[in-house]
Amino acid sequence: MKSRAKWIWFANICGVASTEMIKIYEKFGSINEVYLADYDKYIVEGVSERLAERLSDKSLTDAYSTVKFCQDNGVGILCYCDEAYPDSLRTLKDPPAVLYYLGKLPDLNSNLCIAMVGTRKMSEYGMRAAYKIAYEIASSGAIVISGMALGIDSIAASAAIAAKGRTVAVLGCGIDVVYPKEHTKLRDAICERGAVMTEYPPSTEPRGFNFPVRNRIISGLSQGTAVIDADLKSGAMITAKTAILQGRDLYAVPSNIDSENASGTNSLIRDGAHAVLCGYDIVNNYAYLFRDTLNIQKMRNAEERSEFDPKVPLSLGVRARGEKPAFEGVSAKIESEQKAPVPKQTVTVKKIESRIAKPEEPTPVTRIEKMSGDDSKQALESLSEKQRRIFEEMPLDKAIPIDYLTKTGFKLGEVISALTVLEIKGLVSSLPGALYVRK
Repeated sequence: MKSRAKWIWFANICGVASTEMIKIYEKFGSINEVYLADYDKYIVEGVSERLAERLSDKSLTDAYSTVKFCQDNGVGILCYCDEAYPDSLRTLKDPPAVLYYLGKLPDLNSNLCIAMVGTRKMSEYGMRAAYKIAYEIASSGAIVISGMALGIDSIAASAAIAAKGRTVAVLGCGIDVVYPKEHTKLRDAICERGAVMTEYPPSTEPRGFNFPVRNRIISGLSQGTAVIDADLKSGAMITAKTAILQGRDLYAVPSNIDSENASGTNSLIRDGAHAVLCGYDIVNNYAYLFRDTLNIQKMRNAEERSEFDPKVPLSLGVRARGEKPAFEGVSAKIESEQKAPVPKQTVTVKKIESRIAKPEEPTPVTRIEKMSGDDSKQALESLSEKQRRIFEEMPLDKAIPIDYLTKTGFKLGEVISALTVLEIKGLVSSLPGALYVRK
């Protein structure tokens, strides 16, 4: 219990998505040594003065309160030093020091994990494709990772549950906060077939900037990330870019180039992501590495049962962005068609021709459409101080990777969150190769 409390103390002081946490831990060798060190020792080991001052406060009162809360509410605590801690997260520059979880935590080190993400405002096409692919992946024995968000994420989780497979949802809030609230049933069902987890302490509210930071865990847990039904401004594209930076495999489901939700997924394929039409296209790439835990034949057999079933998400309270789930209409349509049977149709995903683009050299800002002076001024005035500082660190004449900004002293989570806001406000543009340029 005391070791857990010290890890929580350490995590709270370093903060979420800290790149300093792992550096300090590796220098001292154990959480006990980190805790026992004094201010001078921290400084000698290269810790910043500000962080050294905070680490000098040895109070464990809040940490013990968190431990007790978890014990009283059946919440598991997974620390960086634990054997069950996911090895895939240890490779990150900013791994979570502590993970809180509910449910039956699967073995994330011995099993293939595939992240499935997409837009909250999903199309019927995306909904069907997500369900089909997630159902097949889960049937193989692989673990489906998602964010339990509205839309594609929750469809993928519900499909994994329907396949009697395993699924893990990573939250952008405290473990005791259900977000979105409509997904209480889904959360409980995920806990039966896997787990929900978060690095945020209990009672943390789901603020907007939590989710881009959370996304690094979704992709970080996974050997591959599949993006379905996402436009260029979708939050799923942040997860895709994070996966690229982490060296993970990236997959995308192609769609009609005129579709509102196709611009993001099709651009990923154009720039090098693997186009996928079914679960086999993903899982078979890892059959040799996970031959003891994957069952390819079982997955192929599941293809006959992977057609979208609207009763599954409806029974779990799954929702998309909007007042009604997109599949309520599908359910009504199916019920009406049952009165006049028609030949059974299966889900197919149309192929599109893709051209793999090589990473470009730093791109001049003149290639990007500029904003009007009034629009630019208004957007700048609406920024927070940190967002403005990150924007001002970006050079005027070339595109830069995210790492460029982390080297100027900002944390990766801060950079990802700020770039998301800057892109939405039209102040920066994202380019192939996970590059960003000022407008």
